[in-house]
Amino acid sequence: MMKKIIILFVCMVLFTPSVIAEVVHIPLESAVELSLENNVDLLSKRKKIEELKQDVKIANALKNPQFQSNFLMGKVTRGNSSQFGLALPVEIGKRGVRKKAAIAQLHIMEDEINAAEHNLKIEVMRKYYNVLYMKSVVLILKERERMFNRVKSTAIQKPKTSPNYDIEVLQNDIKYQKQLIFLNKAKADLLNAQFDLNNSMNIRNSSVMYDTQEESLFADGLAFFGFELLPYPEIEATAMIYSYALAISDDTIKRDELNLQLAGRQRIPDVTVGGGYAYQTAHQAGGEAFPGAYAGVSFDIPVLYNFSPEIKKSKIIVERSKMDKESFENHLKYSLKEDYNNFKYAKENLRHYESIIKDYRTVLNSYKKRYEKGQVSLLNLFQVENYYQENLREYINATKVYYDSYLNLMQNVGHDILLPENI
Repeated sequence: MMKKIIILFVCMVLFTPSVIAEVVHIPLESAVELSLENNVDLLSKRKKIEELKQDVKIANALKNPQFQSNFLMGKVTRGNSSQFGLALPVEIGKRGVRKKAAIAQLHIMEDEINAAEHNLKIEVMRKYYNVLYMKSVVLILKERERMFNRVKSTAIQKPKTSPNYDIEVLQNDIKYQKQLIFLNKAKADLLNAQFDLNNSMNIRNSSVMYDTQEESLFADGLAFFGFELLPYPEIEATAMIYSYALAISDDTIKRDELNLQLAGRQRIPDVTVGGGYAYQTAHQAGGEAFPGAYAGVSFDIPVLYNFSPEIKKSKIIVERSKMDKESFENHLKYSLKEDYNNFKYAKENLRHYESIIKDYRTVLNSYKKRYEKGQVSLLNLFQVENYYQENLREYINATKVYYDSYLNLMQNVGHDILLPENI
């Protein structure tokens, strides 16, 4: 029996797939670079470029020639020739415009890929920050857990004959247990944030769990909080010139105008030219064979159907594309103003919180020294520690508002010119 158990355990070890991934700590710029190079969704989108390049070749294709023949039989052959040869359909005024429309569609996809790359950068920056945010929350809650544990121990160490001893011990134990619940939830949220970061990076065949290089938002030398923006008029002007969404709108209008032009040219008749060999045998001609040739031409006449619905539909599409661009520009300007306003006040609030944290740290150090000298009670020290930790939590919440507002602004501007140079 024991032998079977050992064999079963060995099989489980050998054949059970590992769910533990290697954890690699990387800086933000490396996370962004890895994502741009290896993100599976982005790689799939880039494949669309190769597909649309083939569409350009397809749009520029010439019509293949047709082999035509007729062989006469019976009495009808008297005085009539049999023929075989080639006919070549020729499009008039359509192929060039169709190719230009396909090229415009290719440019739209190139703009969409540029926009996807830009959005991926910002998404990874946001998710990377969220990991640091949750690490900071865990650090704060760990410190609070230690503080509540000390308060609980202090209550237990009091003489059991003290007034309300049992109630005070129970109350402090409840506070401590609740603090453990908050800490465990924060640890779970941290792990989810790490999964979220790796999900956004979406690296093919990766057995690695990527994590932030920094330990928390309290680490020295963080580049998250030193962003300086251009004056608002320059930001709006930059967005109007470089926004990927606007570039997509411009190329969409160009493509739709070319499709309108192509719809109008459907009224130009296509021509088919042909020619070949014609002959009559001696039997058909009554004694002497007659070799020869034939030539012919045909074309469509747009009389029964003149493509008016296609032309009207294309005009409507062009008008709608122009209106969509105009509407997007209006929404974009309001969004930029909103983002800029949010960032401005978030940055100002962050400076206030930094000053508060600095002052509170001074107060806490002062209370610690006074406690060592017996000038304040332990309860007073605990209260000051608690307020300090609460202010730390408010501080990192302020950093989140600040950083999110900055990334929202960058996303709407749509250009790397306003991102940090090393990102």
